[in-house]
Amino acid sequence: MRQRASSACDFCHGRGLRCRSDPQQSPGAPCLTCRDYGAKCTRTRPVRRRGRKPATRALVSPSPEPSGTNFHSRCIAATQGDFRCLSTIRRLLNIYVDTMYQCYFPFLPEQDLITRWAEGIPDASTPSYVLLMSLCAVSSQSAALHAVFDESLLEGHPLPASEQYFEEAVSRIPMHMPQQQHDLDFLRAFGLLAAYSLLRGNHSELHRYLGLYHALVAQCGFHDESRWPADITMSDVDERRRLFWCVYRLEIHSACVLGHVVRLPEAQVSVMYPRITPAMSPETQAWTAGWDYITDLFRLLEYAIFSLRGCKNRRTALAIFCDKPSPTTLLDGLARLKANKPHMLHALTVNQDDDSQSNRCKYMAVQILCTETLVNIMALLYCKAPAREVMDVAESFLEELTNASLIFFKIAGSQIVHQLLGVGRMLHNASHYEHGQHRAEAKRLIVFIGDLVKNLENDIPSAIEAAEQLHELATTAYT
Repeated sequence: MRQRASSACDFCHGRGLRCRSDPQQSPGAPCLTCRDYGAKCTRTRPVRRRGRKPATRALVSPSPEPSGTNFHSRCIAATQGDFRCLSTIRRLLNIYVDTMYQCYFPFLPEQDLITRWAEGIPDASTPSYVLLMSLCAVSSQSAALHAVFDESLLEGHPLPASEQYFEEAVSRIPMHMPQQQHDLDFLRAFGLLAAYSLLRGNHSELHRYLGLYHALVAQCGFHDESRWPADITMSDVDERRRLFWCVYRLEIHSACVLGHVVRLPEAQVSVMYPRITPAMSPETQAWTAGWDYITDLFRLLEYAIFSLRGCKNRRTALAIFCDKPSPTTLLDGLARLKANKPHMLHALTVNQDDDSQSNRCKYMAVQILCTETLVNIMALLYCKAPAREVMDVAESFLEELTNASLIFFKIAGSQIVHQLLGVGRMLHNASHYEHGQHRAEAKRLIVFIGDLVKNLENDIPSAIEAAEQLHELATTAYT
């Protein structure tokens, strides 16, 4: 007869499954449930004492709470040694607001980040808890790399490892998500877990959480504003829009550098951009306008990816529906986009000595520079432009990028390393044009990029492998 394990493994505990031990195996052997699911069977989570819990660690009541219940009454007041210690969580949230929210992943309102978890940590069975642990994983990773604008946030006792928060978030994702739990917090959490996986270079986990995100998008119609609840405020609409396009940009970036498919092409999307309102400060208006402009660049980048990778074996009867754009269409689209760039964005600069701009606007200038260059070179390669033009674009890009502060590279992390590696690969391709007469120039630029990336090895883990690949590209560009 199969026995129930005395203590459920991490996989079964996180998903509420019955943990069935095999009586014919030793006590430490994988449980039968994990074997059935093909999961890794571990028992690494902290063991909690059974019985009545102290009042300071009271969990949320299993019965539904009436509206207006004090948040503190349903929070976990963690001890100082716990990775869920409230003071530690607050530090990590401050780091997220300081860096990742401002620069890459504004997945929820800034005010929500400040106030939602101010009084405690929600019950571990809620979507809010999964989101909080996901936020902490991304923030802890940034802290480990000292990738923060405000270094005072790193002062104090060492922060827990990011993997601890990641594993906690993953363990709380339900195996079967009830329909009523199609909550924005799950969408946000899946986006953050995908972002964290990309930052860590774990591509299989990246696809896992992008897949969960897109499954939920399909279930709740998140890609179409007409299917959103009719009773939400315009502020809620703006936050939904920003969340949607944040994850879209993440996927286009990973599709560009990793070569995977785009799961939700922008042609199938009916979601607008967040509004720019007169109530915003001029700095916030510039940041929002820049955010929209970069999103436009990513949408154009999607078409560049499609143009360079289009299916070569499509049946004749279907080919007419999937024609690639003409050779100059991408370049014309980029030129129109630049011509219509909001005036307030022309003042943005990557110069680290310019104290007239906020950190997030300086960082946005770096994002715009990198993304414009990536789209420009891909468009030039698609229309088979002269190699000299590709070299000139790359050289101008590198001259401007060297004015950026190291902190912007650290905060960008693996994403900017991926983009620099992508530029190096495209230069390598261009070096073979026109019978290789520009190989020496291509090698010089690739070596420069390689040295730039190599200088980031102590700050960005993915830079080590990227620098090696660039060195290999430089070697083969001249042969």
